[in-house]
Amino acid sequence: MKTNRYSRGFTLIEVVIALFILGWVLSSAIYMVHQYADERVRLRERFLANQVAWNHLMEHYQQSQKWISSGSSPSLKKKGVDEQAGQKWRWEIQIEKAMGQDLYRYQVQAGSTTAEKYQSSLAVYLVQ
Repeated sequence: MKTNRYSRGFTLIEVVIALFILGWVLSSAIYMVHQYADERVRLRERFLANQVAWNHLMEHYQQSQKWISSGSSPSLKKKGVDEQAGQKWRWEIQIEKAMGQDLYRYQVQAGSTTAEKYQSSLAVYLVQ
């Protein structure tokens, strides 16, 4: 019986290439999961900032519609810090006279106290 000089199996080069491809696929998957997690955090912060801004727009809307009297509610502030979902959010409202009789533009910007920029900016026009 003649023995085969080359035994069947994988060469070292084939194993190295297979490990390289596997490492590339796994690192791409980890990168995508990391991107997804970052985007999820960004969307959550934006949603909560929108909630804070919307709450302050609604306060001004209720007062403009005289649903609450200006005497029964404390004076509406122009900026401040609120707590939403266990986190502190800074906000600021700007009120400008718009074209038209008794028409005003209300714009609220809100963002996390730890962030440099505001994450949300909402605007509405109200008649007073």
